[in-house]
This record gives sequence, structure tokens and C-alpha cells, in this order.
Amino acid sequence: MPNPKLHLSFSLLLLITSIFVSGCKNGLITEPKELDFDFRGEIISIELLHSWTIAQTDSALAAYDPDLLTYPNDYPIDIYRIVYKTVDAFNNETQASGAIVLPKSADVAFPLCNYAHGTVMNRYDVPSYESDELVLGILFGCAGYVMCLPDYIGMGDSPGRHLYCHAKTEATASIDLLRAAQTLAASKSTELNQQLFIFGYSQGGHAAMATTKEIQENHVGEFTITASAPMSGPYDMDGAQTDFVIADQPYGAPFYLPYLMFAYNEVYQMYESPSDYLASPYDTLLPPLFDGNHEGWEVDAVMPSIPKNIIKPEVLDDFINNANNPFRVALKDNDLTDWTPTIPMIMYYCGADELVNYQNSLNAQAAFEARGATTTSVYQPSPSASHGDCAEPCFIFANIWFETLKE
Repeated sequence: MPNPKLHLSFSLLLLITSIFVSGCKNGLITEPKELDFDFRGEIISIELLHSWTIAQTDSALAAYDPDLLTYPNDYPIDIYRIVYKTVDAFNNETQASGAIVLPKSADVAFPLCNYAHGTVMNRYDVPSYESDELVLGILFGCAGYVMCLPDYIGMGDSPGRHLYCHAKTEATASIDLLRAAQTLAASKSTELNQQLFIFGYSQGGHAAMATTKEIQENHVGEFTITASAPMSGPYDMDGAQTDFVIADQPYGAPFYLPYLMFAYNEVYQMYESPSDYLASPYDTLLPPLFDGNHEGWEVDAVMPSIPKNIIKPEVLDDFINNANNPFRVALKDNDLTDWTPTIPMIMYYCGADELVNYQNSLNAQAAFEARGATTTSVYQPSPSASHGDCAEPCFIFANIWFETLKE
């Protein structure tokens, strides 16, 4: 397979930071109420963004980056923005949005494929609003996959705060978009072949693994995962990534720390006010920047280079020394090393990743093997690649692997 240059702007791909806080208002959330979930995946609205012939797709890809023309382009495609019903962190009915790329052929049954995007702060910098990462949907779509690219809860046309690196809602948003894609494909007489591929990078690596875990544990009668490829993701939430981030040194993307702090406080409801855990002036400077209308660089402009310095010293001390610290418990709740995968899964990573500690992948693999897993492995496509540079070789190698399995 050729080695195309994907000059994607992954400046906002995930660092999973840790939370360094103490004291608790109400503890972790109570059990969410049970609802009839028959509505999950029901389509609310469909908007056709583009309908391209093979030649038109070539033209669009060439305008983006001529090197992308080295990828296979075998089918005309339709690109949709879908708004659909799903559930939030508390099992309340809500809506989410995503992009679906539908290849067209009367003679071919296509596999489903879910791509989980990396970290963004602006709620409209997402696939359904044609962010840079939509190009992956286009590339895989015109090669013969029905591509699903969820925006996630709190992004795109989903209300509320984005629940950053919250495993449950990453998974439900992805699964319910897959359901919507099945409905859309049927309405367009596009046949599916029952295969499902899953991949994602950075935050998307966490989301890809969360989705894989949720399907294996609760939806095996509905979906059969052919292969899963989480990439450079923070799976060992309370281990490798925490140790990496609490080091007393500058960090390349400091805005990820408050992003995670505010998201987890939204879900686990631990503090009355940012002033309970953030030092001045960050307790007043940071909250307004997390309204879904700002970018990471705007947060970094007011952040210290060592992210943990935004935390009150006594709060940081409690996080480090107290195993029952509420945010540490929240991290454990979103850890993805405590299950036993039974489906083929390769975790891709790069040894020079300066944002997501590569030990996340190695620790996850060791934990899976200790639990008896035999279908997982790790692969390092580029030992010297940084977090941003690691994305391209990961996509290339995952694509090669998927093609060997695609029917």
C-alpha cells in the first residue's frame, strides 16, 4: 500500500491529563435512572452535505492535499450530517450528531466502520461540521466502508458540556450513530455485510476502546466487531498517564487538564465551585473558556506551562496521597484496562509521544494478558514520532490491517 502524506491538523489531539483534587461535595453520582432505550439511534434529522462521483471525490481530495490521491477511490459517496437520539451520562434521553459517509454500489455489501476523533474544544470543530478529521471518513468511505464519525455528547448539535474522556458517553454516542447508519443505509438500499471496524486516535483512542468494550459486554447480539484499532489513547487513566502528567515539568498542551477537570465534575458532581479546587486566578480565568466556543490555544494562553500549578496545593497533595480521592475514583471509573477483550484488537502507539504516555498501551496489553486475553497486541509504527506525527503511520497500518479482514 502506498504511504500517503496525511497533513491533518491534529493540534488538538488528546492528552489525557489527570485530576488533582480533594474534598467532595456529594461523592460520586448515584445510580442513574432506568429508561426505555428503544429510542437510541433513532434519526432526528438528516442533511446531505455532499454527493460526489469518484471524480468529484478525487477533486475534493486533491484540493485538500494532492498526496491523498494515492489512496484507493473505488466508489461514489454521499456525506451526511445526522442528528440522532442517544443518552447522556445519567441515562436521560438527549441528542447527538455525527457524520456518515455512505459509499454507493448496487453490487457490494459494505462493512460499518466507526472513527472516533481527537480532542477539540470548539463544539463545531467536529466531523459533521466538516472538520479536518472528516477526511478520514472520506478516504475510508470511498474505499468501501460505511463510515460513522460521532461528534460526541456536548459537541456539534448535542446540548450541554462536552464530557471529555467519559467512557460511557463516548461509547453510547458511537453505538447509537452506528444504529442510525444502519437505518440510513437501509433507506438508501445500501447493503451491509455485518462486519464492524473501530478505530480512533488520542481521545479517539480512548473512545474507540470504550466503544469496543461496551459492544463486547452489552451488544454482542447486535454488532460483531471484526477488528478494533485504538491509537495513542489514555487507557490507563489512573496509572501511566497520571504519572506522566504530574511530573514537575512543562507540558505541551496544558489546556487538557482543566478540560478534563470540568468534564468530570459535570458527571461526578464533586465540587460546588471551581474555587474549591483551582488556585487563583485560574478559578475565574478558566471556566468561561470552556463554553464550547473557544479553542485550546486560548486556554493555553492563560495556563502555566506546568499544568498542575492551577491546582490548590492541598488539593494536589490529597490527589497524590489519597487513593479514595473523588477525582482519582472518577479516573478509575473511566479506566479501560480492567476488562478482557475477546475480539481482535491492536493498540498503536509511538515511543516519542510527548502528550499521551506510550505506557498506556503497554500497561493495557499487560493487564489484558494477565486477565487471559489472547486476541490483543500492541504495535509501534514509528518509535521516534511525536503525538501529532504518530497519527499518520497509525492510520496507514490500521488501514492495511483492516483491508486484510474486509470482506
